[in-house]
Amino acid sequence: MKGHWKKQFNYEYLGSYSLDGKREVVVTITKLSNEKVTGQQGRKEDCFVVYFDEFDKGMILNRTNARAIEKVAGSGLVEDWKGTQVTLYVEKGVKAFGDVVDALRIRDKKPTRQTMTKAIETSMLDAIKQGKSNQVEQALVKYNMTDKQREKIELNLESKGL
Repeated sequence: MKGHWKKQFNYEYLGSYSLDGKREVVVTITKLSNEKVTGQQGRKEDCFVVYFDEFDKGMILNRTNARAIEKVAGSGLVEDWKGTQVTLYVEKGVKAFGDVVDALRIRDKKPTRQTMTKAIETSMLDAIKQGKSNQVEQALVKYNMTDKQREKIELNLESKGL
């Protein structure tokens, strides 16, 4: 069994635990909707939910994250958001509901990626061999790579149990 303990329960929406310890994940918006959500006290409320190609569950949007998407998409019109790539990350120490928690956030800057060169690929493969698989996995989000490069790195990560 792997991953955050909260993933062992059936939560309907994404949360900070969904990133499994990764610092950032670039995702693509596929759908937005208004949904009835049951809160912690069992009260139902309408919530704005965004879905990403990379996850099966949606993320309930608060104003902070909606503003971040608006800034990245360059539009406040939700119909313009589909297909937009954004970066998810975990913000620690957020005060919410009378508690201090980790919150799933969306960066208010467009994700930037650089092309993976042979030298970067070699460095990543060496790092995996040295037991630095977590760092490599976190860095992958920053690179555009060929299918062959991705497959090679993923095979090496899998061989190390990730």
